[in-house]
Amino acid sequence: MYLYFIGLFVYCAVLVLIGVLLAKKNPDFDAYFYGKRKLVSFLIFFTVTASWFGAASTIATVNAAYKTGFNAVWLLGIPTIITITVFIIINKKIRETRFISLPVLLEKYYGKIVSSFASFLIFFYMVLLAASQLVAWGKFVGNFTGQNYQTAVISGAVVVIIYSYLGGYLSVVFTDGLQFLLLTLSLIYLMVFFKDTTPLFKPTDFDFFADSHHNILMTVSFTLAWVISPIIWQRLASARSAKISRRGLLVSIAAFSILYFWVIRVGIYLRSISAATAGTKGGDIFAFVIKNWLPAGGSLLVFLGIAAAIMSTTDTAVNVGALTLVKDVFKIKRKSKTVVYAKIATFISGTLAVLIALKFNSIIKTLGLASEIMAEGLFIPGMYLLFFKKKRPLAALLSLVMGGGFSLLVFINAYGLALPLPQWPYSLPYGLGLSLLGFITGWLFDKKKPGESIVVKR
Repeated sequence: MYLYFIGLFVYCAVLVLIGVLLAKKNPDFDAYFYGKRKLVSFLIFFTVTASWFGAASTIATVNAAYKTGFNAVWLLGIPTIITITVFIIINKKIRETRFISLPVLLEKYYGKIVSSFASFLIFFYMVLLAASQLVAWGKFVGNFTGQNYQTAVISGAVVVIIYSYLGGYLSVVFTDGLQFLLLTLSLIYLMVFFKDTTPLFKPTDFDFFADSHHNILMTVSFTLAWVISPIIWQRLASARSAKISRRGLLVSIAAFSILYFWVIRVGIYLRSISAATAGTKGGDIFAFVIKNWLPAGGSLLVFLGIAAAIMSTTDTAVNVGALTLVKDVFKIKRKSKTVVYAKIATFISGTLAVLIALKFNSIIKTLGLASEIMAEGLFIPGMYLLFFKKKRPLAALLSLVMGGGFSLLVFINAYGLALPLPQWPYSLPYGLGLSLLGFITGWLFDKKKPGESIVVKR
């Protein structure tokens, strides 16, 4: 236990040190949230891959593979590959908007009411995303260090808030490099550790179409939410050019393909150990193996690698949540005070995530409900503004209210309202249908005004 405490302390101290060293690199809004838009390809690759490959991609996918084999690729692997492919296609269009924030684009295209509602949905999504990672941190880290769940969640959040508060987006990007290195080394170590182990395959392991209804709905929910999520938009906008951001995405696709394959293989290999271990069940097997079957050095490496995967997604959500608060909710315009408010917003975003994480304890459920909010509330109006010129403010408003409103109702219902509504992901078709119906209805009533292409001045 002391080994994990010491390793975790050193790891967290390095993260905070990076934040301290980068604290003076953020004189204004553009630096604090976009790194002055000068990131090169390898940094785009690091931050896209590390920020994406979090708790669900590691812990949840390993546990799913342990139970269902390669069918676990549906959990996050397939949605991830599809999403990055879509971003490669729309990368240039996003760059042409001179992206500042999604609500800024929505306000120019649809008006202030739509922008305000979207700001709330995006901020809520980012807080939920951060909370889902803190749930994983509390369970995983607490299991190794002996901390109770609440203490582990709070201590992890304090570290994230400190280095994100100090260094802004650049601290997120540069720590992502460290997180990705730790994660990769830990997975390589596991593959080497299991190289002489005979995997216990089951006939159903290669049945990619088992539970296809659930898997397809989950894939659609995650993909639509991630495409419209500001996280990757922020990273594409922070690159020096469209060519550089595209190159970073291409490398990320290759990395994701390898990482998910490794993670699923690890889940299958764990069966061999579980078969010889009495009293251990699927949900606990990964942590059990790390603690009890790996040599001390390897155990610490894998522990830190999984912790890094969780942390790299948490800091991203906190940073983008702060961006949304400053630019879209508070609408801070005083340049001399922007960074001050940005730091306050970082603290608020992280603190709210902690409060939600202390209440909810399911990674996938929290992440899924968060994705539903984005998919049903913002995907249709968000994609429309990228590809069409005519402005349809009423269409966007009705789409947001009907789709986003339904998704919020499903979220509240999942935690005690007890209305006769389908649960996520089976609620997705209803919410998307309402969003589309709202957009079509608004389209028919909107006045036909000549549109103009979107160019947002910085």
